[in-house]
Amino acid sequence: MKKPRIDLKKYRKEFPFTHKRINYLNHASFGPIPLCSLKAKEEFNKYATLQKTGDTDKIWFALLDKTRKKQAKLINAKVEEIGFCFNTSFGLNFAVCGLDLRPNDKVLLSDVEFPANVYPWLSLKSKRVKIKFIPNKDRFFDIENFIKSIDSKTKVLSLSYIQFFNGFKNDLEIIGKICEKNDIFFVVDGIQGIGNLNLDVKKLKIDFLSCGGQKWLLSGDACGFFYYSKKAKRKLKPSFSGWMGVDWKTNFTDLLRYDLKPFPDARRFATGSYPFSSIMTMHSSLGLLLEIGIKNIEQHNRRLLDRLIEYLKDSPYKIRTDLNPKHRSSILSFSSKNTQKLYKKLTKKNIFVSYRERGIRVSPHFYNTEEEIEALIAVLKKSA
Repeated sequence: MKKPRIDLKKYRKEFPFTHKRINYLNHASFGPIPLCSLKAKEEFNKYATLQKTGDTDKIWFALLDKTRKKQAKLINAKVEEIGFCFNTSFGLNFAVCGLDLRPNDKVLLSDVEFPANVYPWLSLKSKRVKIKFIPNKDRFFDIENFIKSIDSKTKVLSLSYIQFFNGFKNDLEIIGKICEKNDIFFVVDGIQGIGNLNLDVKKLKIDFLSCGGQKWLLSGDACGFFYYSKKAKRKLKPSFSGWMGVDWKTNFTDLLRYDLKPFPDARRFATGSYPFSSIMTMHSSLGLLLEIGIKNIEQHNRRLLDRLIEYLKDSPYKIRTDLNPKHRSSILSFSSKNTQKLYKKLTKKNIFVSYRERGIRVSPHFYNTEEEIEALIAVLKKSA
């Protein structure tokens, strides 16, 4: 595979721990905040502490618009279709609570789904909405079983873009067409793919998507975003309201007005004050990712994992990831005779991965190097 154009020397400076022999391959769990984003957050806090300017409203609300533009660019959406949420689960609850689901309506979920995309939907059982789990095939989501699960009562499918424990990339294009044909509201948890893989919400016919910023978007906690399609606009009602869900036109000199209408776009879901310092972090990190290019990031991560796969194929280890190119992501999983013991050994060697569902989960990002993958392989060879 042709090497992508990423200046590793330049971008590794954003992650000072890389100079301390720390081999971080765990972005599917939590992504480190780059120095540029830390400085951006510190700058916000400095303004808040020193009050260098009195007119902060226009500055920070302009930040919201700039950040939403970058979020929209990541997934080929329009700015007005993007809103902020605190994390993936918070965004998913906009769909769970906003859809007018009735008794005996059916929601379909994968039976190998991350719990953030399960428990919000289970809350609908109190309304006698039926929750059906689609049986997996060899621990991967199966489209044929999805089709078999559809009936006249099926109203929603909620699915992860990437399966969290084995990196399986669901074929959202085919799934989206099936949903459209059957008038099924298509919800996607995008957190394990956005920031390392291209995703086009229009092409994939996604109705609603939620994504936290703490993993591949390198944005820390308390900030994420959601996508709200035209279909979602027709079907979803805000489950709760707040004063930031109406348009003050950044004029806070006349606040005794109770006649303002909600925003006509995704901002209508906003409640109270925004987490501006976290949004500042995300704005900076998104700028870094877009500067590098998601396609370049995808190619880089694929090349690193290809080297790991090359070793694992002829080793005592068992690959647990589907290696079909259309299902590949930036996550690779494998197991050993004593996987938990191996995980502890890697951690002691300052090689940080995850132990998920009895497997080792490796998830590199754009600044990781071939040398770091070779260091992982060296430990695996000694542990085989």
